[in-house]
Amino acid sequence: MRNSGFIARLGTILLFIALETVSLLMIGRSGVVQRYKIAGAFRNAQYSLWKTGTSIGHYFGYRRENTLLAEENCRLREELDAYKAAERDVPQTLSAGDYTYIAATVLKNSVNRQDNFLILNRGERDGIHTGMGVITADGVVGIVSAVDESRCRVVSFLSSGQSVSAKVSGSDAFGTLSWLGRSPYKALLTEIPAHIPVAEGDTVTTSGYSMIFPQGIPLGEVTSVSSDGISTQARVRLFQQFNALQHVYIVRINAEDEVRRLENG
Repeated sequence: MRNSGFIARLGTILLFIALETVSLLMIGRSGVVQRYKIAGAFRNAQYSLWKTGTSIGHYFGYRRENTLLAEENCRLREELDAYKAAERDVPQTLSAGDYTYIAATVLKNSVNRQDNFLILNRGERDGIHTGMGVITADGVVGIVSAVDESRCRVVSFLSSGQSVSAKVSGSDAFGTLSWLGRSPYKALLTEIPAHIPVAEGDTVTTSGYSMIFPQGIPLGEVTSVSSDGISTQARVRLFQQFNALQHVYIVRINAEDEVRRLENG
Protein backbone atom coordinates (compact mmCIF):
# COMPACT_ATOMS: atom_id res chain seq x y z
CA MET A 1 0.00 0.00 0.00
CA ARG A 2 2.79 2.35 0.88
CA ASN A 3 4.56 1.70 -2.48
CA SER A 4 1.38 2.37 -4.47
CA GLY A 5 0.85 5.67 -2.63
CA PHE A 6 4.42 6.79 -3.36
CA ILE A 7 4.06 5.88 -7.05
CA ALA A 8 0.80 7.84 -7.23
CA ARG A 9 2.43 10.97 -5.75
CA LEU A 10 5.45 10.63 -8.08
CA GLY A 11 3.12 10.30 -11.08
CA THR A 12 1.25 13.44 -10.04
CA ILE A 13 4.54 15.40 -9.78
CA LEU A 14 5.77 14.19 -13.17
CA LEU A 15 2.41 15.05 -14.76
CA PHE A 16 2.58 18.56 -13.25
CA ILE A 17 6.10 19.10 -14.63
CA ALA A 18 5.00 17.88 -18.08
CA LEU A 19 1.96 20.16 -18.12
CA GLU A 20 4.07 23.16 -17.02
CA THR A 21 6.57 22.44 -19.78
CA VAL A 22 3.83 22.23 -22.41
CA SER A 23 2.28 25.45 -21.10
CA LEU A 24 5.61 27.30 -21.36
CA LEU A 25 6.11 26.04 -24.92
CA MET A 26 2.62 27.14 -25.94
CA ILE A 27 3.07 30.57 -24.34
CA GLY A 28 6.48 30.96 -26.01
CA ARG A 29 4.98 30.26 -29.43
CA SER A 30 2.07 32.65 -28.95
CA GLY A 31 4.08 35.88 -29.20
CA VAL A 32 7.41 37.68 -29.20
CA VAL A 33 6.88 39.29 -25.80
CA GLN A 34 6.19 35.99 -24.18
CA ARG A 35 9.26 34.39 -25.80
CA TYR A 36 11.38 37.32 -24.59
CA LYS A 37 10.12 36.97 -21.02
CA ILE A 38 10.70 33.23 -21.00
CA ALA A 39 14.21 33.66 -22.45
CA GLY A 40 14.91 36.30 -19.81
CA ALA A 41 13.78 33.97 -17.09
CA PHE A 42 16.10 31.25 -18.42
CA ARG A 43 18.99 33.75 -18.58
CA ASN A 44 18.38 34.83 -15.00
CA ALA A 45 18.29 31.22 -13.87
CA GLN A 46 21.49 30.52 -15.82
CA TYR A 47 23.21 33.55 -14.29
CA SER A 48 22.16 32.48 -10.79
CA LEU A 49 23.55 29.00 -11.41
CA TRP A 50 26.78 30.46 -12.82
CA LYS A 51 27.18 32.82 -9.85
CA THR A 52 26.56 30.03 -7.40
CA GLY A 53 29.07 27.81 -9.20
CA THR A 54 31.65 30.58 -9.22
CA SER A 55 31.19 31.19 -5.50
CA ILE A 56 31.59 27.50 -4.80
CA GLY A 57 34.72 27.46 -6.97
CA HIS A 58 36.18 30.43 -5.12
CA TYR A 59 35.36 28.80 -1.81
CA PHE A 60 37.24 25.65 -2.69
CA GLY A 61 40.00 27.81 -4.24
CA TYR A 62 40.38 29.74 -0.98
CA ARG A 63 40.48 26.53 0.95
CA ARG A 64 43.28 25.30 -1.32
CA GLU A 65 45.18 28.61 -0.96
CA ASN A 66 44.79 28.49 2.81
CA THR A 67 46.13 24.97 2.81
CA LEU A 68 49.13 26.04 0.72
CA LEU A 69 49.76 29.03 3.01
CA ALA A 70 49.62 26.79 6.07
CA GLU A 71 52.11 24.41 4.47
CA GLU A 72 54.36 27.36 3.56
CA ASN A 73 54.21 28.68 7.13
CA CYS A 74 55.20 25.27 8.44
CA ARG A 75 58.12 25.14 6.02
CA LEU A 76 59.30 28.63 6.99
CA ARG A 77 59.03 27.79 10.67
CA GLU A 78 61.12 24.66 10.11
CA GLU A 79 63.74 26.73 8.28
CA LEU A 80 63.75 29.32 11.07
CA ASP A 81 64.22 26.60 13.67
CA ALA A 82 67.05 25.18 11.57
CA TYR A 83 68.74 28.59 11.40
CA LYS A 84 68.37 29.03 15.14
CA ALA A 85 69.86 25.60 15.73
CA ALA A 86 72.71 26.40 13.36
CA GLU A 87 73.34 29.67 15.21
CA ARG A 88 73.54 27.77 18.47
CA ASP A 89 76.03 25.38 16.89
CA VAL A 90 78.35 28.14 15.59
CA PRO A 91 81.73 27.90 17.35
CA GLN A 92 82.25 30.63 19.91
CA THR A 93 85.77 31.22 18.60
CA LEU A 94 86.72 31.78 14.98
CA SER A 95 90.35 31.90 13.87
CA ALA A 96 91.44 33.93 10.86
CA GLY A 97 95.12 34.54 10.17
CA ASP A 98 96.82 36.17 13.15
CA TYR A 99 93.62 36.68 15.11
CA THR A 100 91.00 34.71 17.01
CA TYR A 101 87.49 36.18 17.31
CA ILE A 102 85.42 35.34 20.37
CA ALA A 103 81.68 35.86 19.95
CA ALA A 104 79.98 37.79 22.75
CA THR A 105 76.53 39.15 23.56
CA VAL A 106 75.97 42.71 24.73
CA LEU A 107 74.38 42.75 28.20
CA LYS A 108 74.45 46.51 28.68
CA ASN A 109 75.27 49.44 26.41
CA SER A 110 75.29 53.22 26.70
CA VAL A 111 75.49 55.83 23.93
CA ASN A 112 74.36 59.10 25.54
CA ARG A 113 77.26 59.78 27.90
CA GLN A 114 80.56 61.53 27.43
CA ASP A 115 82.30 58.25 28.28
CA ASN A 116 80.18 55.31 27.18
CA PHE A 117 80.69 51.64 27.96
CA LEU A 118 79.38 48.12 27.33
CA ILE A 119 79.07 44.96 29.41
CA LEU A 120 79.61 41.65 27.55
CA ASN A 121 78.88 38.06 28.58
CA ARG A 122 82.51 36.90 28.24
CA GLY A 123 85.19 36.90 30.93
CA GLU A 124 88.37 35.30 32.23
CA ARG A 125 87.07 31.77 31.77
CA ASP A 126 86.69 32.56 28.05
CA GLY A 127 90.27 33.82 27.78
CA ILE A 128 89.35 37.51 27.87
CA HIS A 129 91.73 40.06 29.36
CA THR A 130 92.04 43.83 29.41
CA GLY A 131 93.30 45.57 26.30
CA MET A 132 91.49 43.33 23.81
CA GLY A 133 89.64 45.03 20.97
CA VAL A 134 85.93 44.57 20.33
CA ILE A 135 84.50 44.81 16.82
CA THR A 136 81.62 43.90 14.52
CA ALA A 137 81.46 43.69 10.73
CA ASP A 138 80.46 47.36 10.75
CA GLY A 139 83.41 48.73 12.66
CA VAL A 140 85.19 49.15 15.96
CA VAL A 141 83.19 48.94 19.20
CA GLY A 142 85.81 49.56 21.88
CA ILE A 143 88.48 48.08 24.15
CA VAL A 144 88.11 45.72 27.11
CA SER A 145 88.88 47.66 30.30
CA ALA A 146 87.89 45.27 33.11
CA VAL A 147 87.24 41.55 33.41
CA ASP A 148 85.73 39.16 35.93
CA GLU A 149 85.14 35.43 35.62
CA SER A 150 82.12 35.56 33.29
CA ARG A 151 81.79 39.17 32.08
CA CYS A 152 83.85 42.08 30.88
CA ARG A 153 83.52 45.84 30.67
CA VAL A 154 84.35 47.62 27.42
CA VAL A 155 85.26 51.27 27.00
CA SER A 156 83.20 52.29 23.97
CA PHE A 157 84.73 54.07 21.00
CA LEU A 158 82.08 56.67 21.87
CA SER A 159 84.22 57.96 24.74
CA SER A 160 86.51 60.93 25.24
CA GLY A 161 90.14 60.03 24.76
CA GLN A 162 89.37 56.96 22.63
CA SER A 163 90.77 56.71 19.09
CA VAL A 164 91.74 54.14 16.48
CA SER A 165 94.47 54.11 13.86
CA ALA A 166 92.70 54.45 10.51
CA LYS A 167 93.33 55.18 6.86
CA VAL A 168 91.41 56.08 3.75
CA SER A 169 90.75 52.96 1.67
CA GLY A 170 93.24 52.69 -1.20
CA SER A 171 95.86 54.78 0.58
CA ASP A 172 98.84 53.72 2.68
CA ALA A 173 98.76 56.91 4.75
CA PHE A 174 97.13 56.56 8.16
CA GLY A 175 95.83 58.93 10.78
CA THR A 176 93.76 58.98 13.94
CA LEU A 177 90.00 58.52 14.04
CA SER A 178 88.26 59.93 17.13
CA TRP A 179 84.67 60.36 18.20
CA LEU A 180 83.36 63.92 17.83
CA GLY A 181 80.99 63.59 20.78
CA ARG A 182 77.20 63.82 21.14
CA SER A 183 76.12 62.02 17.96
CA PRO A 184 76.92 58.27 17.90
CA TYR A 185 77.51 58.49 14.15
CA LYS A 186 80.13 61.24 13.78
CA ALA A 187 83.92 60.98 14.02
CA LEU A 188 86.96 62.95 12.87
CA LEU A 189 89.96 61.57 10.96
CA THR A 190 93.10 63.68 11.49
CA GLU A 191 96.84 63.65 10.74
CA ILE A 192 96.50 62.51 7.11
CA PRO A 193 99.35 64.10 5.06
CA ALA A 194 98.05 66.92 2.87
CA HIS A 195 99.36 65.35 -0.33
CA ILE A 196 97.20 62.24 0.19
CA PRO A 197 93.95 62.66 -1.76
CA VAL A 198 90.85 62.39 0.40
CA ALA A 199 87.37 62.97 -1.03
CA GLU A 200 83.80 62.92 0.14
CA GLY A 201 82.42 59.39 -0.12
CA ASP A 202 85.77 57.67 0.55
CA THR A 203 85.71 54.72 2.94
CA VAL A 204 87.78 54.81 6.12
CA THR A 205 89.12 51.52 7.50
CA THR A 206 91.36 50.35 10.34
CA SER A 207 95.04 50.62 9.42
CA GLY A 208 96.15 47.50 11.29
CA TYR A 209 99.07 49.41 12.83
CA SER A 210 98.21 48.37 16.37
CA MET A 211 97.90 45.21 18.41
CA ILE A 212 94.24 45.78 19.05
CA PHE A 213 92.32 45.82 15.75
CA PRO A 214 92.97 43.90 12.51
CA GLN A 215 93.55 45.76 9.28
CA GLY A 216 90.76 46.66 6.86
CA ILE A 217 87.71 46.82 9.12
CA PRO A 218 85.32 49.37 7.53
CA LEU A 219 84.74 52.24 9.92
CA GLY A 220 82.81 54.90 8.06
CA GLU A 221 82.43 57.21 5.08
CA VAL A 222 84.00 60.62 4.58
CA THR A 223 81.37 63.37 4.56
CA SER A 224 83.61 66.47 4.32
CA VAL A 225 87.31 67.31 4.00
CA SER A 226 89.49 70.25 5.06
CA SER A 227 93.26 70.93 4.98
CA ASP A 228 95.70 73.43 6.45
CA GLY A 229 98.32 72.67 3.83
CA ILE A 230 100.24 70.34 6.13
CA SER A 231 97.67 67.73 7.02
CA THR A 232 94.13 66.82 6.08
CA GLN A 233 91.24 66.15 8.36
CA ALA A 234 87.95 64.58 7.36
CA ARG A 235 84.60 64.25 9.04
CA VAL A 236 83.41 60.65 8.96
CA ARG A 237 79.97 59.12 9.35
CA LEU A 238 80.42 55.85 11.22
CA PHE A 239 79.01 52.60 9.88
CA GLN A 240 78.69 51.15 13.38
CA GLN A 241 75.16 51.34 14.81
CA PHE A 242 76.13 51.70 18.48
CA ASN A 243 72.53 52.05 19.66
CA ALA A 244 71.58 48.69 18.11
CA LEU A 245 74.47 46.47 19.23
CA GLN A 246 73.53 42.94 20.26
CA HIS A 247 76.37 40.66 19.16
CA VAL A 248 80.06 41.54 18.92
CA TYR A 249 83.47 39.88 18.56
CA ILE A 250 86.36 40.19 20.98
CA VAL A 251 89.70 40.15 19.17
CA ARG A 252 92.61 38.07 20.45
CA ILE A 253 96.01 38.12 18.78
CA ASN A 254 97.26 34.55 18.34
CA ALA A 255 100.93 35.48 18.81
CA GLU A 256 100.34 38.23 21.34
CA ASP A 257 103.22 37.33 23.68
CA GLU A 258 105.76 37.24 20.85
CA VAL A 259 104.57 40.57 19.46
CA ARG A 260 104.76 42.22 22.89
CA ARG A 261 108.30 40.95 23.40
CA LEU A 262 109.32 42.44 20.06
CA GLU A 263 107.66 45.75 20.94
CA ASN A 264 109.51 45.86 24.25
CA GLY A 265 112.84 45.23 22.55
